[in-house]
Amino acid sequence: MKRNEINGMSKPFSYAKHSFLSRIFKILDTDNSAKGVMIAVSLPEQNGFLYFNIAFQIFLGDYTDKLLGQSWQFWFENICPQEVRIVKGRVKNFFSAPFDRNDLILKYHIYDGAKNLIYLRHEIALHKLENCTMAVNYFYDISEKERIENCLHIKNGYNLADEGNGMQSISNREKEVLALVAEGHSSKQIADILFISNHTAISHRKHLIEKFRVKNTAQLIKKASKIMEL
Repeated sequence: MKRNEINGMSKPFSYAKHSFLSRIFKILDTDNSAKGVMIAVSLPEQNGFLYFNIAFQIFLGDYTDKLLGQSWQFWFENICPQEVRIVKGRVKNFFSAPFDRNDLILKYHIYDGAKNLIYLRHEIALHKLENCTMAVNYFYDISEKERIENCLHIKNGYNLADEGNGMQSISNREKEVLALVAEGHSSKQIADILFISNHTAISHRKHLIEKFRVKNTAQLIKKASKIMEL
């Protein structure tokens, strides 16, 4: 996307300072060299996207203009229905938390511009430029990895009963809780993200500790990370 297209892309640029624009331009001029990575730049405070690299525009197809017009809501609407709630909750919580935090890493299925269901790894990194917070979104298509693992019957550790240690399998909800626990969220935060009660979140955490046969959350994360990707 060229510089002369920027004015028609997003209103947030109207208040940005020249130095901020200069840094943005450097990103726009260089990130297309990353051919294997889809990149989207957004402003969390404005809930809007500013830029997509060529790889991302190809992925979106006709969705590109719609995403610029409707922002994150349109993106969420194309995520697999079984996964959209937790993805939406985690993104919302990430943007509302204090600035100084680790990158957010998500994996989920979404429909591309051709209506194909794609398995994405989505990383969000925040950067402070002038008085603006900028989110750089990196997307990796890992559909082939998922297909190969399915063919090889690799469980990614989700069925823990077969690991030789007697641990029980965990539910989809417990997987969600475990991922949030690994990110350092409290039970209350997990409850808010998953739209469940605090009591339920605490119960899930307790059950996970029991199923993994550990004594505390630190041991839970350490043991689970050896079996499944968190």
